[in-house]
Amino acid sequence: MGRVILRYSSSREPLPPLTSALRTAALGLRVDAVTAEVVTAMREAGIRALLLKGPSIATWLYGDAAARPYEDSDLLVAPGSYSQAGDVLRGLGFDHREYLWRRDSQTWLRASETSGGDPYPSCVDLHRSLNGVGASPGTVWEGLALDADTMQVGGIEVEVLRLPARALHVALHAAQHGADAGRPLEDLARALRVADEPVWRGAADLARRLDALPAFGAGLRLDPDGTRLAERLRLPAERPPEVALRAGPHNQVAIALESLASERSLLARARLLVRALVPSRLYMRHWSATHMTWWPTALRQGSLGLSLAYVWRPIWLLLRLPRAVAALRRARRSQPPDAG
Repeated sequence: MGRVILRYSSSREPLPPLTSALRTAALGLRVDAVTAEVVTAMREAGIRALLLKGPSIATWLYGDAAARPYEDSDLLVAPGSYSQAGDVLRGLGFDHREYLWRRDSQTWLRASETSGGDPYPSCVDLHRSLNGVGASPGTVWEGLALDADTMQVGGIEVEVLRLPARALHVALHAAQHGADAGRPLEDLARALRVADEPVWRGAADLARRLDALPAFGAGLRLDPDGTRLAERLRLPAERPPEVALRAGPHNQVAIALESLASERSLLARARLLVRALVPSRLYMRHWSATHMTWWPTALRQGSLGLSLAYVWRPIWLLLRLPRAVAALRRARRSQPPDAG
């Protein structure tokens, strides 16, 4: 794979007012600087990290790392290094923002930038697996880390996914965000035009090894060309409920209900329920910015706004519960008789 050299500025420099295209480029360079900083620190700690998306997707599908916006660094590490990698991020000033239903990754934000009100705080998604993959994290690492490509990011050499693994990830990302997602679907459409059939057959073989065929097929079928490709690859049509929920019009509460139901023990279900009703302060800051836009920003960022968010969240969940239950029932009914 050809190498792409990206010049970058300090990750702590504020972004000046720019046109949309220049802002995309400036934000990408800033994210690349964070990637280089984190990967370098992990290497010094003896941790190997793979960059999943970002500039590797932008250069492959858009021809230019500055042409596709990306706002965080997605890094995959071996499961045995996952806890240590979190320690490295903590040492660099990052805090863990807990997502309630994510088992495959954790989101880390630089505390000094979030507390300072930076609209684009340094963000790292630390992965031990991918959404839609059923294999163990160890198997995922072995499958994705094998024969990785490299590219220059932020002034250093970084490992990235080889093309079949990249194509698989694009389809899984589309399946994760569903029919309402703009950018993941555009990535998928471009990948279907750019990658030839041997690449997609390699992606299907990898999906089979990682127990990801249902999500891989669901992602491809979100695009007409992908639907035809899925038929040629003879991908299964059945979709587990969570895959069906994610690939349809996105319903986060329904996905949460399915995750809750899939827990085998009452204790695990109780813990998830408590976390759903009373998440961490950092999570609630992010949630309120998305789901309480009617509340003035200045108040939403203060202690009063945080208290109001904790009061509003169970009401918000209750209002969406009937629609979520109906969506979950539809997803379960859509399974073939032998798929359950």
